[in-house]
Amino acid sequence: MQLKRRLNLFDAVLLVIGNVVGAGIYTTSGFLAGELPQPIFFIAIWVIGGLLTLCGSLTYAEMAGMFPRSGGDYQFLKEAYGSWAGFLLGWVNFWVIIPGSIAALSIAMVSYSKAFFPFSYPMTDKLLAVIIISFLSVVNYRGVRLSGTIQDIFTIGNLLLVFALVLGGLVLGNGNWQNFRNVSSNSLPLSKLFGPAMIAVLFTYSGWFASAYIGGEVKNPERNLPLSLLFGTIIVTFLYTTINFVYLYALPLSQLKGAVNVAHLTAENLFSPGIARAVSLSIVLAISGSINGTILGGTRIFYAMAEDKIFWSPLKKLHYKHGTPYVSILSQAILACIMVSLGTFGQLLSYVVFVMLISSVATGIAHIILRMQKPYITRSYYTRGYPVVPLLFICFYAWIAANIACSKPLISIIGLIIAISGLPFFYLWNRINKQ
Repeated sequence: MQLKRRLNLFDAVLLVIGNVVGAGIYTTSGFLAGELPQPIFFIAIWVIGGLLTLCGSLTYAEMAGMFPRSGGDYQFLKEAYGSWAGFLLGWVNFWVIIPGSIAALSIAMVSYSKAFFPFSYPMTDKLLAVIIISFLSVVNYRGVRLSGTIQDIFTIGNLLLVFALVLGGLVLGNGNWQNFRNVSSNSLPLSKLFGPAMIAVLFTYSGWFASAYIGGEVKNPERNLPLSLLFGTIIVTFLYTTINFVYLYALPLSQLKGAVNVAHLTAENLFSPGIARAVSLSIVLAISGSINGTILGGTRIFYAMAEDKIFWSPLKKLHYKHGTPYVSILSQAILACIMVSLGTFGQLLSYVVFVMLISSVATGIAHIILRMQKPYITRSYYTRGYPVVPLLFICFYAWIAANIACSKPLISIIGLIIAISGLPFFYLWNRINKQ
């Protein structure tokens, strides 16, 4: 029994958008306003960040067309370096990244939902987060077509609210074009643009490779997977740039500086406190889409590993009726709920940020290795601007990883230890399967 190809290009594009557009775009700009006190740089950094992300999408697009199977960068690393590299990525994803992300996003969703349903007991927060995880896991268990439809609803609903804020703000809002004037007499060093501010922006863009994880469930994947990565990234870049344009139209950088919920503050200033509540709904929809996308894409990594006989075999089991990897979905739901209950996800995720960046760099290098070592594999899409485009992606992500390693050496080392701890298990599974 195999995964069914039930998702089209539209679904795949919305999965990319929904997986990227989370709470970050509504909060990151307050930090950027402090780092970049000049309007031109405050807007330009989102364009530059989008272009760098597009370099990543162009790099992944070629490999997605080469290996239109579930698993995403697990497949790319496996093909370029061997099964051990893909396994280590999957190992960290299984125990930390996927359940930790689901847990963190669920807690964040509960927090933003308080604008509509106020409650104050800490245990209630955790219980609601567990309910959210359980509900969306059941949706994914019931079929990829259902989870794809739910993803479409969350993402389209969020996009409509964001575009309403952008268009309504510029046309009807009480903003001020003087906020775009350069009020700072000091010139900003170019290096400032590529410091912590760029790291924050690229993290806000993270998740753009979501559709590559569901390659086994996308129709005409050789065409639709590369296109979904490209279209999704371009749309997100346009969205991020325009919404920050509206932020600046609503408030000067001095007032945006340090703001936690910039979007809510912007809506209050442009319209009224009542309308600003709609921004909280937009954030809830965005986070819901991110949770659903993480469950949908992440569990396919473990399915692919189990199919390759380098992970627990039950993880490749497909439901006889719904055709979903239900054991993978259940296992991640349980781990995420445990992390919510114990409150451990934040620390765990901080440990593996360095590993996540290293895996992205390794995947970018894999693109070049595959070009040189496996030119005979059919490619439905060739990366435009090769080799400059993948090299830009590799260099910038390597630079971010180096910055994090220097600023947080102990945490980075712990992350590497967590990843390497999977090697004994990889060799154990290999040995068992050879007998």
